[in-house]
Amino acid sequence: MKKLLSSFFTFILCAGLFSMPVFESYIPDTSGEFVYYQDKSFERVSYVGILYYDDETFQIRYYAPKDEAKFLPEKEINLLISVNPEADHWDMTGERILTSISPDPASDDAQIVNYLHDLLYEFSSRRSHRPVINFQNQQEESFFTDFVQFGGNVKVVYDCIVPLFNIRSIEDTNGNKVFDCVTIGQIKDTNDPTFDDFKGFEAICRTDEKKVKTYSKAKALNVTFQNQQLTLDKSWNQQLENFWTLNEDSLIALSSIPNFYDDKAKNNCFIIRKLLLSAKESYTVFNATEYFIKDGKIKIVSKTAQTNSNRMICNTKLLCKNEKNKNLDYFSIATYENAYKANQGYFEKIIKSYKN
Repeated sequence: MKKLLSSFFTFILCAGLFSMPVFESYIPDTSGEFVYYQDKSFERVSYVGILYYDDETFQIRYYAPKDEAKFLPEKEINLLISVNPEADHWDMTGERILTSISPDPASDDAQIVNYLHDLLYEFSSRRSHRPVINFQNQQEESFFTDFVQFGGNVKVVYDCIVPLFNIRSIEDTNGNKVFDCVTIGQIKDTNDPTFDDFKGFEAICRTDEKKVKTYSKAKALNVTFQNQQLTLDKSWNQQLENFWTLNEDSLIALSSIPNFYDDKAKNNCFIIRKLLLSAKESYTVFNATEYFIKDGKIKIVSKTAQTNSNRMICNTKLLCKNEKNKNLDYFSIATYENAYKANQGYFEKIIKSYKN
C-alpha cells in the first residue's frame, strides 16, 4: 500500500513560473518541469527528454535501452544547455556534456548531439510562429508542415497541458506517431533523479501479472467528507477522515483544491497539468491519459508506471466547483491495474456514485 500511496496524490505548488525564450506560453512553465518523447526516427527504441530549469537553462537527454536483438548496448547522452533569454530566437550560449561520449566527430554520439541541438532550435522556431496554444485553438493549430528531422511532411499536434513547447506528438501522413509524448513531470530539486532515471515503460507493462481478488457486492456504505458524498461498501476501510483503502488494491481520497487563475480555462489547464506531473519512481503514462472538461467539471483518466514495484496504476480524478467556497472539490481513486481490470465494473460504479 505504501507504494500505491507514493504515487497517489502529487500536487506541487511552486512560485517560480517562467516563460520560455522566444514565445509566450498559456501556462508559464515551472522550474523543474520536463517532458519525455519516444522518438521513432531512430532505428532502435529511443527517448528524448527536455527539462526546464529557468529561462536560461535547459537539459536535454537522449536514452536508448539495451537492444539484445540488434546487439546494441544501452546508450545515454545528457546535455546541460544555457541560452540567451533576451534573444528573439533560440540562441545557445553554452553547453556542458553530462555523460561520456565518443570524441570522434563522425561517431553516432556526435550525430545525436547535433540532432538534439537541431530539435531545440526547430521546436523553438516553429513554436514562435504559432499563437499562444490553449484549449480553444490547439486543434486548429495542429497541422501538416515540412520537418526534415522527421522525414518531411508531418503533422505537429499541440496540447497546452504538455510543458515547454506544448508538443503532444508529431505524426506522419499515415497518422503514425514518429515523435510521441510518453510522460511529463517535475523534479523537486537538482538532487531529484526523476528526469535522469527515466528508461521507458516497456518492462513495467509486461510484468504486472499478480493475481487479485474479485470484488462482488457487499453491504453499501455511504461516506461523506464536507459536502462530498460517495457510495462504497463494507470491504473498504476508513484510514482518515477523507481517506479509504480496499485491502492492498485501491485507495480513495476526497479533498479540495484552490483556484490559481481567475480565467477558468487557464485555471483548468494549470490544474490538469499539475495533477499529471510525474514524481520520483512514479511516471504518468501520457499516451494513456485522457481529460474531459464539461459543464464546469473536470475528469482525468490516467495510468501511472511505478518503477520501484514494476506495476501500473489506474487513476481517475474528478474536480467539481464547490458553490460555497468557490474551490474545486476533488475526488481521486488509484487502483493497481490488474485489480482494476478484474473489477472494472465495480470501480466504475463507485466513481459514478460521487456527488458534491
